[in-house]
Amino acid sequence: MPSIDGSVPLDFASTNDIIGGNSGSPVVDRAGDFVGIIFDGNIQSLAWDYYFDAEQGRAVSVDARAILEALRKVYGADALVRELTAR
Repeated sequence: MPSIDGSVPLDFASTNDIIGGNSGSPVVDRAGDFVGIIFDGNIQSLAWDYYFDAEQGRAVSVDARAILEALRKVYGADALVRELTAR
């Protein structure tokens, strides 16, 4: 789902197995780059305690770009954004 102006995705779904208190855990891509934070799973992911099914179960994550946008536009934390995005 994009941000209000449509420029930044706010969330995404994946087949990450999140059972066991993984909400708030980082999500990384294949290159090892941070891309978001796990928020919760859908109802079908509850069965992952016993059986993993990537066909239906989904983990919902907050996109890292949305976090940065909120830090800038909502909280005015530009210094923190610069620190987080420095390479």
